[in-house]
This record gives sequence, structure tokens and C-alpha cells, in this order.
Amino acid sequence: MMHDILLDDAQLLVADETLPWSAFDGKTVVVTGATGLIGKSLVAALITRASVAESPLHVVALVRSEKKLREFFGNHPHLSIVNWDATDPTIGEDDVPEADYVFHCANMTSSADFINRPVEVIETTIGGARAALELARRTGAKLCLLSTMETYGEVTANHAITESEGGFLDAMVVRNSYPEAKRLDEALCAAYASELGVNVSVVRLVQTFGPGVDYHDGRVFADFARCACEGRDIVLLTDGSKQNSYLYTSDAVSALLFVAALGEPGSAYNAANDNTFCSIREMAGMVAKRFGKSEMGVRIELDADAAKRFRKGSLLQLDTSRLRSLGWVPRVDLPTMYERMMWEWQH
Repeated sequence: MMHDILLDDAQLLVADETLPWSAFDGKTVVVTGATGLIGKSLVAALITRASVAESPLHVVALVRSEKKLREFFGNHPHLSIVNWDATDPTIGEDDVPEADYVFHCANMTSSADFINRPVEVIETTIGGARAALELARRTGAKLCLLSTMETYGEVTANHAITESEGGFLDAMVVRNSYPEAKRLDEALCAAYASELGVNVSVVRLVQTFGPGVDYHDGRVFADFARCACEGRDIVLLTDGSKQNSYLYTSDAVSALLFVAALGEPGSAYNAANDNTFCSIREMAGMVAKRFGKSEMGVRIELDADAAKRFRKGSLLQLDTSRLRSLGWVPRVDLPTMYERMMWEWQH
């Protein structure tokens, strides 16, 4: 059943009167990738809202594993589950006959996959987006598609970049299989909006984490947290100078809700918590100091081969003013993101 911290986050979102919840009441809401980190948190918030709304919404979750989703949500009266894989080019009318909103959250986000399974990454990324767009076209639903900061490529600007800016991506670098495919997803969204009149908006998320991240997740933020849990030094494979912003899972969910309800069709929105902007080295130091044992340290052991897994570019800060203009405000700071993720690991 739903974990305590996931339920707590969902209840806090439902209690937030600034969120446009009324837009979803009484509606059918489809969520792809509903067992993923963000999809699962979104479903939790939606069914929690359905349980208290006078006109309950209904969630249709599209997943590869019904069993896995049932482990979190059981047989909830406002939740239907459809078996679907992002490699499937269609979402059938028998499975989803109608929809008012579609959130496309299904993505392959492992950096190791970008290098070791680039064909699957490209095909799944593009195929899933096309299927979601066709569903929105068939049903007349508003589609909100999750994209990524990685679409900006190698940014050289020393300021927070807006949705109309971008950097270089070398299509012949295998690791770029994911950002190149997500760029094409966004191009498909713009094309469907322009040519076919599909009501679609895009949310470009920075690296997002919180409860629901697997303990063995291979990304840097999770490695730092594991080191703290296990009392090991944090070992940086680069000089740690790269700077990023981060976002908590429930703040990502609120961003999706704002864009789905109020976003302009055919537009993209940056989602990041400006207050989390820091270097990798600074984040490692914070984790070691706040969550590690007294003897825990941070050291650098440069590894050129391992560094190939990481996004190129030394700075990526996103301008979030477009999303904030809709009324969105991120609530959770970086230390609390770690605290809540690690609490779930330890309970």
C-alpha cells in the first residue's frame, strides 16, 4: 500500500489551495509511466484529491506492471490500471475510450542506458510520446509531456536560461541518445499542436528526486546519499565543478498540475527550484556534513571513462519565471529532499 511519506506528500499537495485542483475534479486523467518516480507521486496526489473532492476525478494508469502499481495503491476506487509499454505505438480505444487530461511520464532515465541501450532509449522515448499524442488527438484531451533539462545540451551562458535558449548537442555522441530523443518529442508536440490542433504543453524538469528513488539508483545524488547511509566517503569522479538545480518530487507534480490546467498550448515550461542551485562538490559536502558520520569526507578520484556517463557542460540553471507566472512555487529545499528520500530508505 501507499508508503507513509508518499501519502504525506500527496496530502500536502491536496491541502495546497494555490493548486488548480478544480480543473481536474470530475475528469478522467491518464498517467503513463505510473510506476516511475514522478508518475507514482502524481497518481498518489490525484487519487488523494479524488477521495475528498465533491466531484471525484478518475485516474487511468498506464503501466508495464499492474502488480507493481497495486503494491502501492491497492484496489483504489478512483484508479483503473491498463497494461501498456511505451514501445507500443498505440493506446487502444478499448483501453482508454476517453480522457480529459493526459500526463506522459514514461521515460528511460538511466544514464547507463543512454550509453548501453541507446536504440531502446530512442525508440521508447519517441514511440511513447507519439502514442500519448495520438491518444490526446483521439480524445481531445490536454496533454502534458515530461521533458528534461538535458534538451538544452551544452550551455555556455552564465545566466539562467529561458525556454527559447539552448546549447549544442552532438548527435554522434551515444550518450546523447536521450536528450536528442526528447528534443524530437518536443518537436512532435509543437507539430501536433500546430498542424493537428492538439492541446499539448511541455514541462522541462531538472534532476528530480525524493521518496521512491531506488536505493541502488546509479545517479550521483543517490550515490551521495548511499555513502552517508553506509558511512563511506563520497568519491567524486570529476572535479565536481558542474552546477545544477534540483527539484523535489512533489514540487514536480505541482508543476505538472499547473501546466496541465493553465499552460499555454504548444509551449514549454522550465521547472526547477532556484534555491537548490549548487555545484556537485557543494552538494557532496552538504550531504557529508548533514547526513554522514563525523569521519565521513569527500575526495576526488578523476575517472575519464566514468565521466562519459554525465551530461557535458559546467553550468545549467533554468529560468522558471514562465512557470511561476502560472502561480507555481516550489516548496522543498535540497537538504529536505535528501532527508525525505533517505528516511524512506531507512524505514
